[in-house]
Amino acid sequence: MKRSLWMLVAVIGLASAAHAGSQNDAGCGLGAQLFKDNRPVDQILGATTNGTSGNQTFAITTGTLGCSSGGLIKSSREREVFTASNLRVLEQELAAGKGEYTASLAALSGCPAAPFQAFAKSHYDALFPSDKTTSSELLIHLDQAIGSNSAMAKACAL
Repeated sequence: MKRSLWMLVAVIGLASAAHAGSQNDAGCGLGAQLFKDNRPVDQILGATTNGTSGNQTFAITTGTLGCSSGGLIKSSREREVFTASNLRVLEQELAAGKGEYTASLAALSGCPAAPFQAFAKSHYDALFPSDKTTSSELLIHLDQAIGSNSAMAKACAL
């Protein structure tokens, strides 16, 4: 009887934890890959698989099985993906020296928004030397411009 009661408490606890979010609620890892539906039973099985096999820690560390690893690599990739996804809007906002996308790029670059925006506006021609400048080239030009300016290099964490 006592064992059944503990099992019931564990199932209810897992079910409520699994039902709390809006994505695959087992998180990431093998369990989330095997049990992808957002039904409580699938999420309980996914969370149980992750918890009992210990694979979720490995997956988070290596960035596999739907997990992402933290640290500088992730931050660098976020900046690359953000720039690639928003290049044309960034081009316009960097020319104007203001806007929410440039503020986001500043944050992803480790820079305070206002000085970054003013700096980018004054260095627009170096950031976009042609109308065919790619997002990768923009980041290279941006890092070079910041690196060659001691005040901006000090303000930013690149």
